[in-house]
Amino acid sequence: MTLARRVFLNMGSLALAMGAAGARQARAETLGAVPPIDPLRTELVMNLLVTCSKPQRMGPSVSGPDGMRDDVWPIVGGRFEGPRLRGIVIPGGGDFPVQRPDGVEIVDALYRLRTDDGTTIIIHNRGLDYGNEKYRLAPEFIVTKGPHDWLNKSIFLSTLVDVPPKLAMARGPDENDRLI
Repeated sequence: MTLARRVFLNMGSLALAMGAAGARQARAETLGAVPPIDPLRTELVMNLLVTCSKPQRMGPSVSGPDGMRDDVWPIVGGRFEGPRLRGIVIPGGGDFPVQRPDGVEIVDALYRLRTDDGTTIIIHNRGLDYGNEKYRLAPEFIVTKGPHDWLNKSIFLSTLVDVPPKLAMARGPDENDRLI
């Protein structure tokens, strides 16, 4: 049993002796003082530049069970690079944004990556708009057993932002880039 686990047990025993009202107050006062047991660490996995063509209408009705889905942004290419992998975005797939009934805009993109060593990776990128056309995403990767299967075994967070002009890959007014 770790020290942190023992601290929780000892506080619980003390709280039981103090009675119900005292127990609630004791727990509320001491939980903030518990040191992080397993602090979060982050590291760069990749910078991902995705190029989309102009949006296509979903159909005559834009109402879906999860909200308004009026456009699909077809993914036509891109590239990615990180400390452990690099490659291209395979044309195909798309970004299927939805505006929920509560007004929150959701990114919902499904597409594939191909690493320089030939491995195909499926990425499902979902996230929320948090203002100024910036999005927090939680990409999920699916890859076969091999050098990149570590992507199947972690939780990832990313931010979708405007692409700096020097990195842009879009060709003309019918394409746009997203940096993730």
